Amino acid sequence: MFHAGYTSWALMARQALIVLAVVVAFGVLVPLYKGFGFLDPRIIAAYACLALLFVAPASADLAALYAEKASPAAVLARMGLIVAYGWGITVLILVTGLVTMNLGNHRGGFAAPPWRFLTALLAFSLMASFAIAALCAVLARRFSASGIKAILRTGFLVLLLLLVFGARFLPESWQLEVLDHLSSRRELTRLAWEGSGLAAVASAILLIPILKRPGE
Repeated sequence: MFHAGYTSWALMARQALIVLAVVVAFGVLVPLYKGFGFLDPRIIAAYACLALLFVAPASADLAALYAEKASPAAVLARMGLIVAYGWGITVLILVTGLVTMNLGNHRGGFAAPPWRFLTALLAFSLMASFAIAALCAVLARRFSASGIKAILRTGFLVLLLLLVFGARFLPESWQLEVLDHLSSRRELTRLAWEGSGLAAVASAILLIPILKRPGE
């Protein structure tokens, strides 16, 4: 029992150090380096999506809960904690970044993206986190935690490759239009709200099998 307790505390301490390192890197060093360039809509959008990087691997551990025949209520409670953890750290990093940028480049007043823009991005981040957590809970019925993490890594890698290289296969006029959309706060706000709706629908569909006990 002592060994298990020590291992648990060691894991928590390591996780805390990782979170601290991420907050310092993205919440302090990057804003200091970028200055007011930190307010670029694409950078703020990328920061809002950091929640998925925290939620995805933690949600994969739901496989252990299903292996123990956990009840739907227990799985939902674990999902809620994981999403709150990942999304909360993301908000902390974003707020820290804005404060750091203002302290390092003080020119009177507090510079920040429009609240409407931030609200849309954080809403998408929250809904997408729920969708990822629900997807992991469903996959846990067929795969182990390591298997789910491998699936998620592959999915994120494919998505990244599409974002980086996909536009090269489009006509030049389309490339310019896509770049224009991704550089506009108005367009990113619209896309974020639409993405939030799609993620909410996906979460609702994925919750159907989760609410059933394993084996039903």
